[in-house]
Amino acid sequence: MAINKARYWTAVLYPENMLDDWEEEVGDLVQLPYAYCVHDADSTSKKQEERKVHVHMILVFSNTTTQNHAFNVFNQLAKPGFKALSACQPVISIRGQYDYLIHDTETARKQGKHLYPESDRITGNNFDIGAYETLGIQEKNAMCRELCDCIIVNNFKNFSDFYIHAIVEYVEKDSNYFEVLKSYSSLFEKLTRANYQRSYEG
Repeated sequence: MAINKARYWTAVLYPENMLDDWEEEVGDLVQLPYAYCVHDADSTSKKQEERKVHVHMILVFSNTTTQNHAFNVFNQLAKPGFKALSACQPVISIRGQYDYLIHDTETARKQGKHLYPESDRITGNNFDIGAYETLGIQEKNAMCRELCDCIIVNNFKNFSDFYIHAIVEYVEKDSNYFEVLKSYSSLFEKLTRANYQRSYEG
């Protein structure tokens, strides 16, 4: 299922299609908190051939936004008439994506990907990974409360029905809800079971 909106977006961009001075102008061009790393030492996993130089970048929006809007903001870094990226993706875990910028993740290590030094990870426009994680907790609590209320208001009596509803009404509009569904699935299941027991006793 396509995710319609998210707050954090990531993309792979190609310098050959980007403005020559994009690294100096990136803050003014995207006008959002950003983090990126230029990957110029990657190789393919099988033949160890050098990969084309590319840039992994994260943009942080003040509110959830559409993929089309995020794409257009990333593409502010492109040369006139070019596209700097082919697509952008919503970020599920801001910490995970932040670490992946320099290949500092368990999966990247298992795959033998080049580990870039932390100094190669560039941030700007007040990008603050710690603040986003703290805000993420607050957002998760609010989302959890919203989903709990959804169970009660709609009187869902089993987790499966609630899950299907949540995917359509919440996750497809904001990918962060899926993380909440996973993290608090036992709570949601208890609530649906309580609804069932209450109706059965009544």
